Amino acid sequence: MFETVSDLSRRNFLKGVALGTAGLAGAGLIAGCSPQAGTPSVGVAPDGSAKTASAESGIPSFFGAPEPIGDDEIAETLDADVLVIGAGIAGATTASSCVENGLKVVLVEKLENPRAIGLDYGLVNPSILAEKGVEPEDVYGLARDHMEKSCHMCRGDKVYRFMSRSGEAGDWYIEKAKGYGFEPQVMAYASNSDHYRNNRGVIELWHKGIDLGEEENCYAPMEEMLANLSQEVVSAGGEYRNNTEAVQLLQSENGEVVGAICKNGDRYIKINASRGVVLAAGDYAMDAEMLSYYTEWDFDSYDPEFCSNYSTGTGDGHKMGLWAGAKMQEAPHPLMIFMGYAYGYLRVNKNGERYVNEDSGYVGGVNSQLQQPGAASWAIWDNKWSKEIPASLAYGGGMSWDQDFRRIEDPWTAEGEETGAWSWERESGLLLEADSLDGLADAIGFEGEAKETFLATVERYNALVDEGDSEFGKRPELMTKIAEPPFYALKMVVEVAVSTAGLITNADSECLDEGGKPIPGLYAVGNNAGGLFGIDYNEVTVPGISVGRAVTFGYLLGQHLAK
Repeated sequence: MFETVSDLSRRNFLKGVALGTAGLAGAGLIAGCSPQAGTPSVGVAPDGSAKTASAESGIPSFFGAPEPIGDDEIAETLDADVLVIGAGIAGATTASSCVENGLKVVLVEKLENPRAIGLDYGLVNPSILAEKGVEPEDVYGLARDHMEKSCHMCRGDKVYRFMSRSGEAGDWYIEKAKGYGFEPQVMAYASNSDHYRNNRGVIELWHKGIDLGEEENCYAPMEEMLANLSQEVVSAGGEYRNNTEAVQLLQSENGEVVGAICKNGDRYIKINASRGVVLAAGDYAMDAEMLSYYTEWDFDSYDPEFCSNYSTGTGDGHKMGLWAGAKMQEAPHPLMIFMGYAYGYLRVNKNGERYVNEDSGYVGGVNSQLQQPGAASWAIWDNKWSKEIPASLAYGGGMSWDQDFRRIEDPWTAEGEETGAWSWERESGLLLEADSLDGLADAIGFEGEAKETFLATVERYNALVDEGDSEFGKRPELMTKIAEPPFYALKMVVEVAVSTAGLITNADSECLDEGGKPIPGLYAVGNNAGGLFGIDYNEVTVPGISVGRAVTFGYLLGQHLAK
């Protein structure tokens, strides 16, 4: 399995990541449910007996539910209307909405503090945009574009619900943020590409008077918002329990989910939930078995210098949902995979060859790189960058093609590039510089045939600037020569942030069974919920959609449960 890492840089990890890694134990239990519940692929043996999940059977172990915990092991019992499992952005937002709608909530968190990494809230037509003079987006067009980009491998009802209601949810959340002392900012991450739409509703929360990029910890606003939302539960008479993992869903004889058993240290806590249980326990990308089973990428073939895994999610919520009879989104599953910012510059693989139209869009760029030998790639440019990058924004742009922390009213600046992303990339050895192309090839590590190919590739690319790109069809406005020293190469590291597929839910966040029917009392939000992304994490249409969907469906679910 590819390398895992824990230290994050703002630029290297990139944007829009909401990792709901809180909530469930790695080996959850479910009362009164066979190991095969909700997993038809488990099937039965030729003699009619149930197959069991094991290496010998070829059935992944996560399909098998452990034995239930007995009542004699319970040390404490709590009663609530709603139990929310996981206090990340999706779970905390759901809990807050439930409280506002008069429901008693118990919110449990597996960790000491929930993991908070998301920065960018992708929302469609929140009121703050009109205040900034931004024209409203066509909701219908955004929904259609998202569905097309997903090859219709997602649920149209969920897509349209998000596009049509996220502005309302955003207004609610932004007012909360203001009440907690934050200054919501509209960011300039808007694309002018001719081949994909880009919603212009990316919001960030800044401390008053402080540029988020100048914060020692740029994730502090998200951490503080999660703490504030969790405190709302306690202030309303509910419970917030950290270091508490859900280990077993409770179901009635008719299959309704009526609560869960959680564990704090060596104590088991039974939590009854009369209105329902919400799974908000994060992704599964750190569970090697699930990653291999549900995704198509061959991570073992990638050079670990070019592919890292930032996830901490072990799929606890997905597993618990499967054991309760919920259906998982059809494989192959999409992943949230990021890379460095290459703007529109030449990209070469480890053979020194150009391999992509660099105007392919963000997701396209990642997918193209993963098909290269070892998933290795470098972006190449020269000393004219300070003029070329701002000029390119009129034709490209977007969250992956702009300056970190640039608000809609702020200009792009060369100083911001030098002191921001480039500073870290130089220190980490990702950004290389040389006075000649020959020297740049040496700095990259090209030798022999690869070096000759690289130099010929740059020469050919420069010729195509004059002739027109007859090889990949790149727009002439984005073709610039690499001829003026010094020359630069950025090592393009691909980063798996989270898995973004999950249990099939409808637009009301109800988990559905194999027959497409809601499982009474069981809900999923955030990365536990599937159906919003198809073949990949499509943030192209709505940058920041990961955090945006967490806020939107959490807000709406609180209202739904109150009914």
